[in-house]
Amino acid sequence: MANSASGESLITRFDRVLDAFGPARPELTFREICAATGLPSSTVHRILGDMKRARWLESGSAQTYRVGTRLWELASRAASAENLAAVAIPFMSDVHAVLRQHVHVGVIEGHDVLFAERIAASDSAVPLRSIVAGRLPLHRSATGLALLCHCSDEFIAQYHDAAAARAVADEPGGALVGKERFAADLRVFAQRGYAIQRERIDEGSGGVAVPLKVPPGHRAAALGAVLPLSDMRDPDVSAIVQTLRVAGHGISRALGTF
Repeated sequence: MANSASGESLITRFDRVLDAFGPARPELTFREICAATGLPSSTVHRILGDMKRARWLESGSAQTYRVGTRLWELASRAASAENLAAVAIPFMSDVHAVLRQHVHVGVIEGHDVLFAERIAASDSAVPLRSIVAGRLPLHRSATGLALLCHCSDEFIAQYHDAAAARAVADEPGGALVGKERFAADLRVFAQRGYAIQRERIDEGSGGVAVPLKVPPGHRAAALGAVLPLSDMRDPDVSAIVQTLRVAGHGISRALGTF
């Protein structure tokens, strides 16, 4: 693969262009892509031409570019997340019918939870920040914490260091707790078999999540619900956990774990 003068491969430069797009920026102009990637305009011009011919990008409105359907086709072949989403959706619908709140399922991806599917409750009093194929740092959501609590002590320590380094002062829920307290909280979650997050994303909202049992070779996954804090008092949490566990067991069976 041809390298640029900076030593970057063509694939790396393609990735930089794709990374410029997101939920808040579904369409970008040529100049916006240049600014977001930091690549020379001549390089961006060549790359955009190549990506359009390959249908990785397509023309949007008003001389903009957007991610093309070819990438959606390729992404749909990603067996782990795609299979999980297809299997999980009927059980997630059951959880939504019982709780009448947001429900999502995610897998661990580095230091983030990658959301494979979600069901939004239109009448919920709290917002849903997760999006399909979107990410959140593991400690910011109950789904992420349910994944993180089953990781090795070494990974947890490394994660805490990285999260503390990138944390911002005005992060919802306040500063990240110390490493020992963080590890202790995760041990409690692991022992209980579920994780809770309160006001790490939005004031007045929180989450409850349970880990899923997945077949060998699959990334760790978890099922979670986003709720108002008023719905997260005992014994309410116990009922939420039981609902998630029943659905989680169904997902695991459908994945062929049992």
